[in-house]
Amino acid sequence: MIASNFSNVAIVTPINKNPKSKSRMDYNEQLARSIRLEQLMWDDAKGNPTHKVGGAFGFVHNSNRVEIHMILNIHDPTHRLDSWSDNVGQTDRNVLHLSPIITTISWNQWLSLGGARKVQGTTRVVSAHETLASFLRTHIGNIEHVEETDESIVV
Repeated sequence: MIASNFSNVAIVTPINKNPKSKSRMDYNEQLARSIRLEQLMWDDAKGNPTHKVGGAFGFVHNSNRVEIHMILNIHDPTHRLDSWSDNVGQTDRNVLHLSPIITTISWNQWLSLGGARKVQGTTRVVSAHETLASFLRTHIGNIEHVEETDESIVV
């Protein structure tokens, strides 16, 4: 069982609006994997700052919303998908396994929490980490992920 009160490192990554962009294609691939009940995953930020499971991961749709997931597992770069081979410069990044969407934060709420006005590149949430963690604890509660059933439950 994996528990989170969202006090661990939070990671966000921007998803480009352009359907031909690499981030949009990778994101769409993950949506398709989710529909097929396959593991949702993404690269860690530069320097692999995620050392513990249970933190938050956000897909940022700049000026629109942030989709929050929980980090369920961390794997070394040998677990990267073959489709990611074109991501030059990211081959040394760990692979984060993610839960289904836990919540979606509106853009205005994201900004009020101190989130960046424009997220560029996969990165740690630094200045807004405490307010984001507090918001998630208040509005969602603590979450436990049961690996045997692949269910996330609020406790």
